[in-house]
Amino acid sequence: MKTRCIVLAGAAFLALGGPAVAGDGFYVGLGAGWDGQNNITVDQLTPPPGSGQVQTNDGAVFAGTLGFKMPEFPIRLEFESGYDWHSVSNVQSGGAQFGATGHANIASELVNAVYDFPIAPGWNIYGGAGVGEGHVYFAPNFSDTGSEIARVDHWGFMWEGIGGTSFEIAPDADLFLDYRYRHVNASVESFSPSLGPVATHDITENVVMAGVRFYMFPAMEGPPPPAYYPPPQPQYQYQQQQNTMPPPQPPAGGSGGATSGGPGGGSQ
Repeated sequence: MKTRCIVLAGAAFLALGGPAVAGDGFYVGLGAGWDGQNNITVDQLTPPPGSGQVQTNDGAVFAGTLGFKMPEFPIRLEFESGYDWHSVSNVQSGGAQFGATGHANIASELVNAVYDFPIAPGWNIYGGAGVGEGHVYFAPNFSDTGSEIARVDHWGFMWEGIGGTSFEIAPDADLFLDYRYRHVNASVESFSPSLGPVATHDITENVVMAGVRFYMFPAMEGPPPPAYYPPPQPQYQYQQQQNTMPPPQPPAGGSGGATSGGPGGGSQ
């Protein structure tokens, strides 16, 4: 079984400017990355029974997604269609190694559910899983004779576990980097001209993928705060009080003026 050491420069990937607020609702995603298949076991069923490990070279993986991000919960549901391919390197059996050629390719159709954990403005880590079907095309041959070792051309159950991080770079886009462990059913019996009946085991893969998601409905900014109006000044209240004061009263009777007893007034 191959042992791989994966070192990811995540900090450099995420240092891409100030925070943003990605949208909700429907989105499309594109991703590509590294795919390392673990050794594929092939059993010889006729006596004397034996088992061999087919080793493949690292390959590339590409995937596209159509998803929906819930507006009130940090959950994304998505359909993912992907493809990866590998060339066969060698076959190991009984302590010996034999040269081999051929291919081990997988087409995947999965439905994923992913939960986002916000850890900073515009920055999430996430985890999830997916289930669906994978189509395995596995056809290794011995290099010296060209004889076929096994043949798998089969749709089978497939699942994957997902863990990664994303950074929102615009109101309608974010970048992501994640790791995926994938398992596809490839338990198929076939006939080899040199080995007789053989059985292939399931295939597992380790994937590191990076990509971008584009949201169809970017998040909208909230309404502006209400305008501020200062309270009325005290002098306005004073003028209002002045305008409502009662008019002055006339002088009381007998105090003089043009009344009885004054010039031109009273009887003769």
